[in-house]
Amino acid sequence: MTMRRSTSRTWAGRSGQALIFFMIVLVILVFVVLWNYDLNKILFVKSVTQNAGDAAALAAARWQGITLNMVGDLNLMHAMAIRPDGEDADIAGAISNIQARLCYTGPMIAFMAAQQAAKNNGVYQNDDFSRFTLERAQIVRRDYPSAADPDGEPLFPEPYPGCWHEYADMLEFIANEGVAAGPDNARFYTDFTGGHILLMADFYDAIAGRYWCWFYHNAPTLLEDYRNFFPCWWPPLPEPPHREYHNSEIFGLGLTRVVTTLSAFPPDSQSLTNLAGGRGIAVPDTATNFMNTVSTWFVYDPSVWTEWAAMNTGGDDPFPLAGPVKPQYDYAGADAAVRIEATAERITPGPGGSAVRNTITWSAAAKPFGYLNENDRPDSCRLVLPAFHDVALFPVDASSAPSGGSYNLRWREHVEEHLPRYMEEGPSPSGCWYCNQLVTWEDEAFRRAGADWLSSNSWQCVATAGPGRHRGGGTSRGH
Repeated sequence: MTMRRSTSRTWAGRSGQALIFFMIVLVILVFVVLWNYDLNKILFVKSVTQNAGDAAALAAARWQGITLNMVGDLNLMHAMAIRPDGEDADIAGAISNIQARLCYTGPMIAFMAAQQAAKNNGVYQNDDFSRFTLERAQIVRRDYPSAADPDGEPLFPEPYPGCWHEYADMLEFIANEGVAAGPDNARFYTDFTGGHILLMADFYDAIAGRYWCWFYHNAPTLLEDYRNFFPCWWPPLPEPPHREYHNSEIFGLGLTRVVTTLSAFPPDSQSLTNLAGGRGIAVPDTATNFMNTVSTWFVYDPSVWTEWAAMNTGGDDPFPLAGPVKPQYDYAGADAAVRIEATAERITPGPGGSAVRNTITWSAAAKPFGYLNENDRPDSCRLVLPAFHDVALFPVDASSAPSGGSYNLRWREHVEEHLPRYMEEGPSPSGCWYCNQLVTWEDEAFRRAGADWLSSNSWQCVATAGPGRHRGGGTSRGH
């Protein structure tokens, strides 16, 4: 009888151990399933975000190309409308007014098309982007018409009557429809400009990652020259330039107006007449008399439409391309960079059972491509002519997107709100990641470590097309 009871207790104990082991295995399996689900969800959201960003950039660039061709067609119509007796003034004024409006309405259609492309690819509106765009519309409507310099001259002269209110209306409409793709190369008229180190997001990344090669390439003596903040060591932040505003802040075309004769540009009268006829524009009998008449023409801004230096495959910091860009496409100018931010909520709980969200960011850039005579850049004669035929994606690093991106709202908050305060009061720890990097920068030991590393290892700071064999090697170029 005793042995029988002992066997029964032993079996019960083993059964209890098996149950505990089974529960442990079950819990592990549950976490594996949840982790696998979260991983697949993140990968799915990343894929959707990438597709939406690429589609949005291509849609915006396509409308930039369409708008440039329309401005070019209007230049041709203007030329063909010139009359020897000078009775074309009203027509010329109307065409110039339409071109000025196109420089805003075209990019705004591009902005709208980018949102539709992103949403069609499964990305929802970003409430922060929409709110920021609505705030910009209010600034344009409220401040731009009234802002003046000390002499009473307007700071933001309108390119055509009623522009600021029309522009604000378009921004407000897009914001109310919901912004899913932020234009990441926007150039707001009130933005800081210039090559100030504190306005370069890469500077903060280099501090956070101890990426000393950034200093070697961009600020070789900064680690040794800097002493401490007080009194403020940095030069003042640059003021925004005030100029003639021919281009939209968002997806601008890089155009300007000049008053001159067509004889100031390379194309001869026969070439312009042939191009106009090929575009279906009526060519009158008096068309040969338009070359020496002074009028207003829309042309490429030479400070914007330059050689595509960012895609140069030579020099100290070559772009990792298989070969040089073809001469007819070797131009910087109108392009579209967009930012998509999507959130993936994880089922797997975080510390203390808290909910975890992953923010996935994708930036993409595209531009309209074209040529004149199959071999010349579209801006080779400076006069805008219909020359754009296609659009394509290209690396974000070669785009006109500023360091950090214009719709990176956390960076924008730092630049607009935190930096002016930093310039007056110095660094202080806060919830701002960028501000915390400035606190690290004040540590003399940190700067000395970087200077010491570069003194013996700067030879490793070589950009290559691959990952690089040495610390600091490889390329930091974006996709």
